[in-house]
Amino acid sequence: MTRSIVLKAFAIALIGAFTSTVAGAQEFMTQKELLTTIPGQTLYGLSNADNKTKWAQVYSKGRKKGRITGVFGDTQYKSKWFVKEDFWCENWDGGQGCWKFVQVGEKQLRAYKDGKRKLENSWRIK
Repeated sequence: MTRSIVLKAFAIALIGAFTSTVAGAQEFMTQKELLTTIPGQTLYGLSNADNKTKWAQVYSKGRKKGRITGVFGDTQYKSKWFVKEDFWCENWDGGQGCWKFVQVGEKQLRAYKDGKRKLENSWRIK
């Protein structure tokens, strides 16, 4: 084999390895993307606890924090949201949760915690 053929083969293998690595990696939303996508919107979905209870939350506009008005089944509630680095966080009477999101469609988000998909049901944007 000539040196140029070996170099071409190496380059093709390297490009293939890089492409498959990038395709398999999660594209988590940045703080800027979160703040452009969620505040001022209504998000809804199904409870991950029973896979049937519907929920919806209206997010106020805000720079890095705001309020949430929500309904879970027949129960109405209020809570707060904030962004910390590239994490979306919500604070309610019983605690707090922070997630990273992957946008899987124009109107669909998937939540991840510790790099793993923790919530089976996606969050949808109305």
